[in-house]
Parts: sequence; structure tokens; C-alpha cells
Amino acid sequence: MTLKKVIKEEKTKKKSETFKNFQNKKPKVAIVSLTSCEGCQFALLDLGQKFLDFSESVEMVDFRLIEDEEDTGEKLDLVLVEGNPVTKENETLLKKVRKRSKILAALGNCAAMGGVPEIKNYQEGRNTIKHVYKYIQGINNLEIKEIDNFVKVDFVFPGCPINAEEFLFYIPRLLRGETPVIPDSPVCVECRKKGNRCLLLDKIPCFGPMILGGCDAVCPTAKMPCQGCRGLRPAGNIKAMRTTLQKMMTDEEFENMSEIYGLRDDLEDKLGETI
Repeated sequence: MTLKKVIKEEKTKKKSETFKNFQNKKPKVAIVSLTSCEGCQFALLDLGQKFLDFSESVEMVDFRLIEDEEDTGEKLDLVLVEGNPVTKENETLLKKVRKRSKILAALGNCAAMGGVPEIKNYQEGRNTIKHVYKYIQGINNLEIKEIDNFVKVDFVFPGCPINAEEFLFYIPRLLRGETPVIPDSPVCVECRKKGNRCLLLDKIPCFGPMILGGCDAVCPTAKMPCQGCRGLRPAGNIKAMRTTLQKMMTDEEFENMSEIYGLRDDLEDKLGETI
């Protein structure tokens, strides 16, 4: 059963039923921002009433986009982390919330894969700072790393931004102590359901066949090739896909495209070679 079908069935239930297990004792939840654009958090706010229903079913200890109350440092059932630990302060905050939480989930591409900021690692690295600041004395310019380099991550909500409906589907399961597994289905499946013509047929490089689906094929539907913001499929044939794409783009173009959302590291691990 595909995620989309499962979510559709879930929607037929009453909202009170979706979170019924949490009414007696509300789980304590925090949404923490490291260095990020906060786009994944805005995706949640775009849910409107659906997100309000969720927030009412839990005790929202920290979510700075909707409240400005001081965090008292209590124990947490679930922490959702968006962004990169770009500064030492970010790193310290990340480690503190990990110690306080039963479950920690990466919220979006930046936390899970390094995201757009990771492009710096592949270009001039530490020298990139010279293009940003006029005076660089006293400014730390750390390497961009995914949050699982610093703490244990129990679950990942992939994407840039995340699929908010996917969030609503998996969050109750996380709070019940389950370990959800996102179906290993490529973006192509959703493309076909939408009736899209495959971009690869028109020699337009697209990462769709090797990328984990669940985004509703939003980019290919807009005639934009998938660039892999949801990460590689566990069972994807990466080498075959690389061979196919070599007929449509140069190695430099493949390298540049794989850097946009921090996919390059994972591709190199799978291919066993430096791109």
C-alpha cells in the first residue's frame, strides 16, 4: 500500500480518533530551530486547522513561530529539529535537547542531509566566508554536517520542505513509541499517478527513479527535474541511474546537481567513488 493511499484512509477517521491515545496525558513536544530558513516549520503552519488539532493534542513546550515562552528545560517525549548545527551554540542546543528527549526526529532536508548550506563543503569550504563577510575575524565557519553526526536520530521527515501531510500521518505513531518506515517507493510512482510524461524520455536529467517518494512529485509536475531533496531510496539502483544520466549530462553537471540538497555524500558512499 502506498503512503498516499494510507494517508487517504487515515483522513477518513475523525480527528479526535487520530490523536485519541494522547488525551489523558499529553506528550511534551518541542520543535527546535538550528540554522535554517524554517521552511519546514512554515509547511506545518500551512496545514491550518489540521496543525492546530495536532498542537492541541500535545503539550507544545517549544515552537518559536507560534509562541515566545521560556523553555523550562523539562523532559520531552519528542523533539523535532530543523536546520544545521552551523555554530557551536547550535551544536550545544542540539546535544541538550537530545538528552532531554525520548525521541528525536530530523525535520527536513537540512537536518537530515545537510541541505543547501552543505554546498559550501564542496566549493571553497572555509574560504567561502570571505565572500559573505567583509571582516571575518572572530567568525567561526564550521563544516556543514547532518545532525546525526552529533546525536542519535530516531526518525527522519525528509524533503525540502517536508510533506506536511506525511508529518501528520507519522507523528502519532512516533508518539506511541512506534518506529515508522517510509515506503521504499520512487518519486516516479507518484509522477505516473499524476499522468506526467517522464522527463527522462525527453532527455531531461531527473533523479526521480533513485529518490525516495512521498513528495507527491511536486517538482516533476511543475516540469522541474527531481534533484533529490528526500534522499536516496534504500533499494534504488544508483549505479544504473548514474549510467543513464551520463548520457544526458556531463559529470560536472551531475556533480553540481547532486550538491544542491546535500545528496553528493550519499551518492559517493553508494557508488564507492568520488564524484
